[in-house]
Amino acid sequence: MARRFTPVSFAAAVTLAAGLCVTGTLFIAVSALEYGKLSAGFQQRASLRVAAIRRGLDDTVEVLTVTNQLFRTMPEVTQAQFGDFTRPLLQRYPFMASFAHQHVMTHADRLAFEERVGRERPGFTLSDMRAGRLEPAPRRERYLVTEFMAPLGAHGVLGLDVLPLADTPATVERMLSTGKPSATPLISVLQPARRDSFVLLMPLYRRGMPTETAQQRRAAWTGQTATLVRAPHLVHTILQYGGLLDDPQLLLRVYAGARSELVYTTGPEPAAEGGSWPALPQWLRRFDPRHPEHAQASFSLLGQAWRVRVDALPRPFLADHAGSLIVLVGGLLFSALAAALVHTLEQRSRRVQWLVDERTADLRRSNAQLNADVAARKRTERALQESEHRFRRLLALSSDWYWEQDVNFCFTSITDGFFDKARVQRKAYLGHTRWQVSPAFLDSKSGRDHLALLQARLPFANLEHEITGDDGATRWFQSTGEPVYDSQGEFRGYRGTGSEITERKQTEQRIRHIAHHDALTGLPNRMLLQDRLAQAVARANRGGRQMWVLLIDLDRFKFVNDSLGHKAGDQLLRTIAGRLQAAVRDADTVARLSGDEFVAILSEHADEALAPHAVQRIMTALAQPIMLEGKEFCVTCSIGVAVHAADGAPAEHLIEHADIAMYAAKKLGRNRWQFYESTMNDAALERLRIEGALRKALERGEFVLHYQPQLDLASGRIVGMEALLRWQHPELGTVPPQRFIGLAEETGLIVPIGAWVLHTACAQARAWHDIAEPGGFGPLRVAVNLSARQFAQPDLVESIAQVLADTGLPPACLDIELTESLFVDDVAQAVDTLHRLKALGVALSIDDFGTGYSSFSYLRTFPIDVLKIDRSFMADIASDADEAAIVISIIALAHNLKLRVIAEGVESAAQLEFLRAHGCDEMQGYHFSRPVPAEEFERIVRSGRTLAPAAVSAPELLCA
Repeated sequence: MARRFTPVSFAAAVTLAAGLCVTGTLFIAVSALEYGKLSAGFQQRASLRVAAIRRGLDDTVEVLTVTNQLFRTMPEVTQAQFGDFTRPLLQRYPFMASFAHQHVMTHADRLAFEERVGRERPGFTLSDMRAGRLEPAPRRERYLVTEFMAPLGAHGVLGLDVLPLADTPATVERMLSTGKPSATPLISVLQPARRDSFVLLMPLYRRGMPTETAQQRRAAWTGQTATLVRAPHLVHTILQYGGLLDDPQLLLRVYAGARSELVYTTGPEPAAEGGSWPALPQWLRRFDPRHPEHAQASFSLLGQAWRVRVDALPRPFLADHAGSLIVLVGGLLFSALAAALVHTLEQRSRRVQWLVDERTADLRRSNAQLNADVAARKRTERALQESEHRFRRLLALSSDWYWEQDVNFCFTSITDGFFDKARVQRKAYLGHTRWQVSPAFLDSKSGRDHLALLQARLPFANLEHEITGDDGATRWFQSTGEPVYDSQGEFRGYRGTGSEITERKQTEQRIRHIAHHDALTGLPNRMLLQDRLAQAVARANRGGRQMWVLLIDLDRFKFVNDSLGHKAGDQLLRTIAGRLQAAVRDADTVARLSGDEFVAILSEHADEALAPHAVQRIMTALAQPIMLEGKEFCVTCSIGVAVHAADGAPAEHLIEHADIAMYAAKKLGRNRWQFYESTMNDAALERLRIEGALRKALERGEFVLHYQPQLDLASGRIVGMEALLRWQHPELGTVPPQRFIGLAEETGLIVPIGAWVLHTACAQARAWHDIAEPGGFGPLRVAVNLSARQFAQPDLVESIAQVLADTGLPPACLDIELTESLFVDDVAQAVDTLHRLKALGVALSIDDFGTGYSSFSYLRTFPIDVLKIDRSFMADIASDADEAAIVISIIALAHNLKLRVIAEGVESAAQLEFLRAHGCDEMQGYHFSRPVPAEEFERIVRSGRTLAPAAVSAPELLCA
């Protein structure tokens, strides 16, 4: 019988087609992922550069704002002062070519200016720029003259009238219309043929004039500060400082102006884009070099249009698409091999069938050989079936390696892959059981369960076990096996596969570590801390020993974060964590609770009792200098200690008690430690009680105002009063201000309470003004204290204006009292707020002068009307020469600055006569009256009570 074989079997063709389809699908998917990753990465880098350029342009405006502030805060500025002020700015920001101050002048101002400058520069006159040359300026009604220039002679001329320049009028009009800085169109400076610079202008207004509307700004406009900015240098500096110039795969171009002129590029212009295949999907376009990736963004800044375009430069194809090519090539090879295997199997099956047919024919021809041929055919069939069954099972169990065991569970065969990965010798495994090689295997529950499965002749899967190789490294493996039986059903052993899972086990261990440890410092987190604390308490109870819980809080961590940034703060926390671990014993626990708070659990041992020196050792270790960003810092800490005695008492509140003790340490001055005491908890509960009642006091109407008279020392008459807050609680009684004012500041409740005080005091003052009777109430001033929280509110000025409008109180009758501490943090912001308050017409006082950070420059810069001498200077002025000298100096200083002086806390006639003798303007204190309710204050005023005249030495009060 002739043998017939098909060239390619149908099954092989189907296998090849399926493999090609799967390969194509995977290739398309991987290609799409690669394209998406490239596109997302490009868009992110492009957006980062656009954002950096926008921020840099905004920072340029801030630099000019600093220069502009010089002319707002100083009434008279000279060229030398202007040069000294702008020199460090020019050095720090080299893209700014020059600074100038341009002043609006009339013709009379021009003559005075030419005469003043002519003393130093004979023949000096104002000039115009005509056809690129300087010529004397003709007579005009108004000039915009460059009064100061820094550096002198740089990109401009002192005395140049810039108003006739082509771009100046439109730019000035836009600046005054919007009330914001404005930039000129691009101009050429160094290269006449290249327009790559612009002038940034910021207006200056007359002091005290309103500037809310465009018309008001035009009327108040006195000139402007200007800076010449080189756009290419500016963009290059922005990108360089941001570390954004080191990407050779990007082409960045920046355009500016109405005509989108190119001002900066990181490379030559790319070739013109050719057409692409529009019908192709987006992921396939990357194969087309004519379709580069690009992104662009446009924005307007100070009247100037900016456009930023970022193009991706060509890259080697394999650099970005190796994955898809590997998938394609691997898929093709796998498909071809699978098809060849199927074809071989099918040909083998056909060959077997051909042999069977041939044997059958032979048997028919020979009866003598029939039985032998039949037996041979059956043996052949059984061998083929067993071989096919083994092949199919091996395919199902395929993994890293294959192994076999005999009936005694000893390994008889293991493929080479196992020995390569486990780093063990072949002779150590062959002929031995798994537990003979690793005796500790049967000590675990999983090992004993595995042995029970083997003895029961049951299959097993995913058996995990560890092996220590000859190199000393421990690795994890996973095995799967099934029992083997012969044709008579006799058990012959086990066979199966195995694979290495070391990486997976390490990943699981890392996940468990992350779940129980702080990601920044590696210390135990709050979850693991609770477990360690419970264990420490249990050990202390069993051993009859003490255990301490320390809550450690850094004193200057916020300063490091604010001054050096969060990166330095993270470095500080990691350093502190290492020092804490080194300062305690290995058996103790250090954990990070949150932020800059750490917890240490110190247990007492038989050979070493707990003592305060252990806490001091921690404080000493943390106080060592730390280098952050090239600067040396010393960070101290405050520690609260809660003690758990080994008496079986519960320990749920140990951390809470340590926290209370830590806050007690901070109140005592920081950089110290404090043991927890039960009285601390009472204080904390009292604080919570006060805070809870304080939150409801305003809505329940429990606050009242008392008024203390302020008297003129010359006439002895009442000229005003200070409004003082009192809290009448139904259960606590009269709560003194020192118990709740500080808490109200911390919680922010001082803002609504302060608003109530201001409105109530103004309404009461207005009601007294409306009393019309001969010799009755005059225009009394009411003084209201302003807290730091209120002063920091962005709508402070508007809210005070609204209160004055609602109550009808004249602004001149309201005196806002401020403490010196309000001005320390942000002087520039304080100056702006005070000028806006002064514009309302109210009076401004500095309260408790001399007790805080007193700076005489503040008194000259701030629009202050009144100085209030603190009561602490009053007690001994009649007997203490030093106290008297201080008071006399304050009065003289205030009068030289044209300020009124009010003395607080005057309690005796001797103090009163001293103040009169040295020219103090007003007083308030117990000598005349305590703070009293509104009804009693009204009776005092109606009675006409005044101070005793200066000639009378007795301290009694007289009634008019």
